[in-house]
Amino acid sequence: MPRLHLMPHLTYDQLTDRFRRCRDGRQKARWQALWLLRRPQGPLSAAQAAAVVGLTADAVRKLVHRYNAAGPAAVERNAGGHGRAPRLSPAQQQQLKGELLGRAPDGGLWTGPKVAAFARARFGVQVRDQTGWVWLRKLGFRLKVPRPRHPRAASADEQRRWQRRPRPVRR
Repeated sequence: MPRLHLMPHLTYDQLTDRFRRCRDGRQKARWQALWLLRRPQGPLSAAQAAAVVGLTADAVRKLVHRYNAAGPAAVERNAGGHGRAPRLSPAQQQQLKGELLGRAPDGGLWTGPKVAAFARARFGVQVRDQTGWVWLRKLGFRLKVPRPRHPRAASADEQRRWQRRPRPVRR
């Protein structure tokens, strides 16, 4: 397979600088792959560069094609973006947290399905019951249930008798 050709959007020194200054892990791997493909002392193949940076050879080839078409902006795509936007805005999250501090609409404890139903009714978002549990956990709420008592546990009097007594001091 012929070596990939990189368009001269950036010089080798500029690629080196971008690779070394980059703080985002994904982008750093992309810059390093391009840097390895442009090395003056013998550029690596896509498969070799992919093995070094932890990508697949196909991902490196696609990166090179994007870089050749769009330049450095192709490497910096998705910068800072990790997934889609949250379903609730920060203001809605604060409003939900305020509601969760009070009693549930039925007077019991808040549960995942109750939170999901509340969000559907109040904010108009379609969420599953599991998402209600996730939101409860992210907002710092924990299920508070007393620890179960073993049915054959010793009574308080029996526990007192089994407690260790101080030994007499020998002379």
